[in-house]
Amino acid sequence: MTLDYTKESGGSALSVQQFSEVLDAQTVSLTRPLSLSASGSYSEDCIHIPVKDGLMGNAYSYLSKRNADELRSIIRNTSLVICHKLFRYHNQLIMQECRSSSIPYIIVPHGSLDPYVFTYRNTQKRAWFMLVGNKLFRDASAIIYATAQEMAKASHKVPSDRGIVIRWPVYEPKNLNRNRCRELIWSRYGIQRGTLMYLMLGRLHSSKRIIEAIRGFKAARLPNAVLLIAGPEDEYTAMQISSYAKSISISNVYIIGPVYGSDKEELLSACDFSLNASYRENYCYSIVEGMSYGTPAVLTPGNDLASTLEQEGCAIRCVDYSDNSLALAMRISSTMKDADTAAMRDKARDWVRNNATIGVFQHNLLHLVNNLLDHRVCTDTVR
Repeated sequence: MTLDYTKESGGSALSVQQFSEVLDAQTVSLTRPLSLSASGSYSEDCIHIPVKDGLMGNAYSYLSKRNADELRSIIRNTSLVICHKLFRYHNQLIMQECRSSSIPYIIVPHGSLDPYVFTYRNTQKRAWFMLVGNKLFRDASAIIYATAQEMAKASHKVPSDRGIVIRWPVYEPKNLNRNRCRELIWSRYGIQRGTLMYLMLGRLHSSKRIIEAIRGFKAARLPNAVLLIAGPEDEYTAMQISSYAKSISISNVYIIGPVYGSDKEELLSACDFSLNASYRENYCYSIVEGMSYGTPAVLTPGNDLASTLEQEGCAIRCVDYSDNSLALAMRISSTMKDADTAAMRDKARDWVRNNATIGVFQHNLLHLVNNLLDHRVCTDTVR
């Protein structure tokens, strides 16, 4: 069960889909009607329950009595509930109905317990924990985190005794010729052959720190490199990002819009490094997708995979969030020997094969779920 399961939801919607596919489970979403009509459902088989119009619907995903009763009925007729995301009305409905029907439930926070999240609207979130959250987590059968760092950072709010790390998977990469893809991308965007390519892939939002990344890229002073920024418009428009780059007199930044399908796959394969400059990224799908094609990463400390990937030799981690730190990481990556970058590409592919395939995800998730359901059967038998 999740919120606003629409095509504009990005990585969180993809992970919800993967949970449903592996468990052969029904996806249910509390959805704002305007969001659904604007971008469409992320998958056709999702049951969308409309939230109420007005403030309570938009701010808390509150439901009318009729729709709440429908959701309660769905919960009562299942053997296990996966609760994606926090701070909304579905959390208390899941908690109430699962408790009354002795149905186990698993919480997937999607980064919502990161301390950074509590630097804004903290009063509302503290109140939610007092009224709902503490009970919700106390009764949960398990809490699934995408990374060990996400689980460690959550410990300021919830105990870790039922926490488990199951990394989100990426799909099997296409068998592409990297050199051919590089030629395609250079030609497609009018980039001089032989130019290094850094890729930022994601929605155009301030949380991704796109403006800061452009400043860092300028400070790096890389004459033989370009920064490609790909993704749908959000808080920023493509024109605003492009205008900013022009305002600071940097010409080797390309705003290429959203990319899908083969265009995205060719881009991931072709680029020399993926770049993510976020303050908070509990699991960056685009980085892991790029790694599946052998593209190493440049990451800020806010990426929960940054330390792990640095230790595994497939990412360069910035010391902090400053422009100079970003610039230094990009200069280091741009001056690496060919043999060293080739080794990073191999390590990136290996990490994905060992940690982030559908097969690994399926094994870990089914192991957890089967244990929970077996425990429920034993408990019911004793009763």
